[in-house]
Amino acid sequence: MKSVLPLFRAFLVCLLLRLSAGRSLAWGPHSEITQAAVDTLGTDDAIVRELGPLVARLREYCWMADQRRQLRQESEGWFYADDYLLFPKTTTHRDHLCPDVKQTYEPYFRRALQALRTETPVNAARWIGSILHFTEDTGSPPHAAEIRGDVHSKMENWVNAKAITIAGYHPRSLGATDDEAVAGFLQRMEGLIAFSKGRAERAKPFVLSGDRASTEPIVLESALECSRVVADLLFTLGQLAEQLPARGGTLRGKITFTPAPGLEKVPAKVTLSGTDFSTLADREGRYEFRNMPADAYHVTVFQPGSAVATADVAVSGSQTVTHDLALSPDGPAGNLIRNSSLAAIWLSSAVPDTWYRVKSRADGLYWEGEMLPLQKAGKYRVNVSWQDQANGRVVVRLRKSADFSQLPLELPPLQPGQTSLEFPAEGGFAQVLVYADGAASSVVRSVALSLVP
Repeated sequence: MKSVLPLFRAFLVCLLLRLSAGRSLAWGPHSEITQAAVDTLGTDDAIVRELGPLVARLREYCWMADQRRQLRQESEGWFYADDYLLFPKTTTHRDHLCPDVKQTYEPYFRRALQALRTETPVNAARWIGSILHFTEDTGSPPHAAEIRGDVHSKMENWVNAKAITIAGYHPRSLGATDDEAVAGFLQRMEGLIAFSKGRAERAKPFVLSGDRASTEPIVLESALECSRVVADLLFTLGQLAEQLPARGGTLRGKITFTPAPGLEKVPAKVTLSGTDFSTLADREGRYEFRNMPADAYHVTVFQPGSAVATADVAVSGSQTVTHDLALSPDGPAGNLIRNSSLAAIWLSSAVPDTWYRVKSRADGLYWEGEMLPLQKAGKYRVNVSWQDQANGRVVVRLRKSADFSQLPLELPPLQPGQTSLEFPAEGGFAQVLVYADGAASSVVRSVALSLVP
């Protein structure tokens, strides 16, 4: 692979900027803040009844908003974090600092509540994890005070996570209806911003002088207030989830497909076009939406190695509608890419599902694909079908890990007219990028990445 090129120096700047909003500057005690809130809930609280044992997973899922585009690998199944971060109400990733993070509060609150009412507990827990992250990040002193750089990192991580407990706190409702709760949540978040911004102002001189001992108790105050807000949020979501005015219909079914090698544990993603409804099937391919309003739905299914499948299904009253789907293979055998045709169906008419728009100072505009796991000692092939008179290129980036912690290597770009490229791999991950000034579909008809037999 002598033609593998090191990443351009300018991309290093972009990557570091990207990481500055990610885990490298992460509010360290996310898990402890979440756990402290969960510990205030009794076994008879509604959110505990709704999630069951999965309530314990919230301390993991509260990190998910820092794992954009990444493949999360769990014992019972794998999934892409973006499946619980992007939806029609929010088609781009938001900065986790004020003021931009404020744009996440209402859409993710409502989406988490929707998941509790209509999806399985594991899907609901993951959506709740997204709103928890934005809530907790807001309460980080440098996030509230809009401080970046080295001071940011020190300020939010100079805290004794083991001291985070709000024992004796009694969660309170943010509102009796959906709209009242949203208004109450927004007000609670404004209070959290003011609280933590004040702590940032107090802590900053100590951080600048390297006085960690004086910084820690100030930052702990913000962590504790974060836990109280999260406790109120969880309590309210559970209460609202059980206040369904009338049960709607159920749409369920089973999806069958040929798994892509290395992605056998990734379930199918099912979306309903024109709505915010989506869900992941279980490992057996079963999917279900409960309490659905009577309507005609356009179902779309995305699965690695399978062509995008669609179906029109009507749900009325309280009936249960069963609709099974058998997916057809997509592209070369073993293709790893979901939505290799870059179809824009669910997220937006301008956004191809499972792809993400990136604007780089060094590289211009491109559509970024998901992290694809590579087998050791494997040989892979990229296949591209170009549009007529295409003006763009396709690039493969190789990474040793899926967390953007290391700079990738770029393979030589495929230009219009070049339809394939083979390369060896020693594990790690690959990402496929489609460079285009506009829609990705204006450059390529399809792009696939598969293991060479």
